[in-house]
Amino acid sequence: MEQTTTAPSYTTNEAASGNAKPFPVSGQAASATAGGAAAEALSHDPAATAAPAAHNLLDRVTQRAHEAVDGVSSRISSTLDSLQGGVSNVGDTRDEWVESAREAIRQHPFAALGGAVLIGLALRSLMTTRER
Repeated sequence: MEQTTTAPSYTTNEAASGNAKPFPVSGQAASATAGGAAAEALSHDPAATAAPAAHNLLDRVTQRAHEAVDGVSSRISSTLDSLQGGVSNVGDTRDEWVESAREAIRQHPFAALGGAVLIGLALRSLMTTRER
């Protein structure tokens, strides 16, 4: 007669370490030490401890990114404000120059006409010298 032997089931880590214990068979109650071992295994589970650490890291990175974006935004805003002020000042200066020139022409029309003729002659002489 042939004898069949059923080998107990072992986990891979237990078999490798030599501390082999069989898995509980269905219908058998797990002992208190097995339950404690399962709770201990969960507390040392890298995935269980990594999730809060990853969440904390993500929160810190997100907060720093928001701070950086806010800083850049405020710098751009202040730069745009100063540029708009500069453009406004240039426009005001141009308007002041035009008004000043109009006032000078009204007060001295013959001098303005003579100045315009002199500027025209100077430009003509410059243009004819370049053509030659």
